[in-house]
Amino acid sequence: MFNGAMINNFLMMFLAILICFTGCKTDKNKPDVDNISVSLEFNRLDKDIFSIKDSLTVSDLILLQTKYNSFFDIYCRNMLRLPAPNDSLQVVQLNGFKNDPDIKNVYSASDSIYTEGEVERIKSGLTTFFKHLKYYYPEKFTPEVVTFISGFNYNVVTTDSVMGIGLDMYLGGDSKFYPSLGFPKYMFRKFSKEYIVNDCIKGWFQSEYDVETVKKELLNQLIYEGKLLYFCDAMAPDLHDSVKIGYTGEQLKWCRENEKQVWSFFIEKKLLFSTNQKEYIRFIQDGNATQGFPEGAPGKTACYIGWQIIKAFMKNNNVTLQQLLNENDAQKILNQSGYKP
Repeated sequence: MFNGAMINNFLMMFLAILICFTGCKTDKNKPDVDNISVSLEFNRLDKDIFSIKDSLTVSDLILLQTKYNSFFDIYCRNMLRLPAPNDSLQVVQLNGFKNDPDIKNVYSASDSIYTEGEVERIKSGLTTFFKHLKYYYPEKFTPEVVTFISGFNYNVVTTDSVMGIGLDMYLGGDSKFYPSLGFPKYMFRKFSKEYIVNDCIKGWFQSEYDVETVKKELLNQLIYEGKLLYFCDAMAPDLHDSVKIGYTGEQLKWCRENEKQVWSFFIEKKLLFSTNQKEYIRFIQDGNATQGFPEGAPGKTACYIGWQIIKAFMKNNNVTLQQLLNENDAQKILNQSGYKP
């Protein structure tokens, strides 16, 4: 006979085994990055410029040049378009930007959002990204991270040694600034802090794997986009799929429920090998909807399909992430994926 205590002990043991089993099952495909060391240098160019109450001096400029090296020159010349021939003129131009009333309001809004605690959250997310990057690419250099304000010109900028984040592009979907700047309304919700880490991951990928080298054909384009999204999977396993692809929950649900129909449409219309960008671009480009598709269909439906093809390819083939990203034969990837929505 079993008594109540024995039954309770048995149930507790069974529950512990079940938790252990399901935990191992959930995490078996995630790389263990806990012991990977990443030293993340994080600097605030925005604060270094705007926290100076009075106008910048040439001495201030020299300190900024010394601290930020070539990135400061890129910031001034390429992002702010201040092509000064010497320090004296550059400081005048930079002060013109810094003391512009609208820019000061932008910085104030940014500063209220990106408190010390929020910056620590971003650092944590980026550290997770760079740990995974080092797991897959141990030889890769961890860039310095620099935040800046550029007057809504850039969100993520990558150089050989720096990953720059334009905080004015992440003031929140309800920010008062975006409606007057000509951005499509569907983009507003992506101008929030939740997208920073994901945009940095995509920025790194795009700097290494240039889309301009990809054949202008729907199949090649959707495979490239699928690789990009799978790379986000690898670099940030806990990031929600809706953030990775930039969908709302309802849009992601629509794609999951209509995946077979979308794929059938591409096949029936013989679009996969189309090199006519006007014919296929609506399935690749971002947007609130896909022209010609039923209501509820978001933009980038081909990108979602490409993502599923890459997932199938990686599931059914013994290849590394690097081998996937270096494989440029889109037809081979499709054939070997066994993709059947």
